[in-house]
Amino acid sequence: MASVHQRYRIIEKIDAGGMAEIYKGVSVSLDGFEKAVAIKRILPHLTQDAKFVSMFLDEARLSMQLNHANIVQILDLGRVGDTYFMTMELVDGANLRRAMQRAIDLARPVPINVACFIAMEIAKGLAYAHEKTDGNGHSLAIIHRDVSPPNVLLSRQGEVKITDFGLAKAKSNVAVSEVDVVKGKFAYLSPEAVEGRDPDARGDIYAVGIILWELLCGRKLFSGRHDGETVELVRKGDIPKIGPARDDVDDDLERVIQRILAKNVKRRIQTCREVEQEIASYLARKGLRATSADLASFLRDLFDASVEIEVIDVVTILRHELNELARAGQVDLTVGQAPLSSADLPVPSTAKYDGSKLLDHMAAGDLDDLAQDREGIGLADRLEPPAPQRPATEPAPSARGKGRPGWWWPAIAIAAIAAAAAIAWLATHP
Repeated sequence: MASVHQRYRIIEKIDAGGMAEIYKGVSVSLDGFEKAVAIKRILPHLTQDAKFVSMFLDEARLSMQLNHANIVQILDLGRVGDTYFMTMELVDGANLRRAMQRAIDLARPVPINVACFIAMEIAKGLAYAHEKTDGNGHSLAIIHRDVSPPNVLLSRQGEVKITDFGLAKAKSNVAVSEVDVVKGKFAYLSPEAVEGRDPDARGDIYAVGIILWELLCGRKLFSGRHDGETVELVRKGDIPKIGPARDDVDDDLERVIQRILAKNVKRRIQTCREVEQEIASYLARKGLRATSADLASFLRDLFDASVEIEVIDVVTILRHELNELARAGQVDLTVGQAPLSSADLPVPSTAKYDGSKLLDHMAAGDLDDLAQDREGIGLADRLEPPAPQRPATEPAPSARGKGRPGWWWPAIAIAAIAAAAAIAWLATHP
């Protein structure tokens, strides 16, 4: 993607997902003036899917109507050959998910005023979208439907911006789902959404409440062992109190959060304007200041910290890679001296696997996502609730004749790394 348009120059890829990828670029005007932008384009193999292309264009058309300080601005929509792209403002910072993980890595709880500020700013942007009307004053009925930490961007200046209205439902949309499916990230859906009821703006409100709860607790609110279990937790709608996790969260703030997260939509705070006002009133009663400067200062402390916490969890990487290869039938039943039974693999394996390829498959993004802290907790798991502890009287799995000794994954890691080192040495010493 050397150039998506004669007006834009691509600098580097900054993100990628299952449907689109985002590049950092430069918009070049006729007089040579340059402006940094973000460029989002559909992945090449999806351009053959007319329905997906239509959904992408809907997102662009819808987002271009939204002009608010708390929403990422869409600047342009274009096509080069079979590739569709949209140009957006570039937010210099990080998404909320990364900031939350970094705070956990450094054991720095998000201050109450900063967490409340982020929630208020998200509510402001959503309120604008919910209230948006067309030229005749008729409501566009815009609902985001995917409000979650990855879709909230935080700038170094302390700005909070919502992005990716790709799942937004509006009356102006031309693409209509053929089947009634649950959309959005499961852990941030509302109880009524997972029950199949038509979503409305109160589902976005519920997601704001989840984010505020997670900012204060430092872990996910709804997190099951698989999607089905997560959906069931959302359906039940049980909201634990924050107090046990943080003694600086008082009953007054608990009541505000419980109202935002009320399972019964009629008892829930009804508009994002009210959410913003309720949180602002709480801060005023407690004499707490919440500004973009406070958020910017907190982000500087997080990301400019000299503490090195990105330790690679090789065992987790190996487990992930081996499971993926096993599903494809490309891994042998033995690795080094550690025997594996067929029960340990998702599918029977048929071929041997070159250990050097294992390390070749470790992309930089995978390593970053699977980094661990000094306690051995994987980065992807740090927002998960802690696993229940086994009673001291209960025998360990190996004592019951189940499970495997704890040494076998480290043995695999050592064997794979040793194999890679040996191959690299042979390559340089023919």
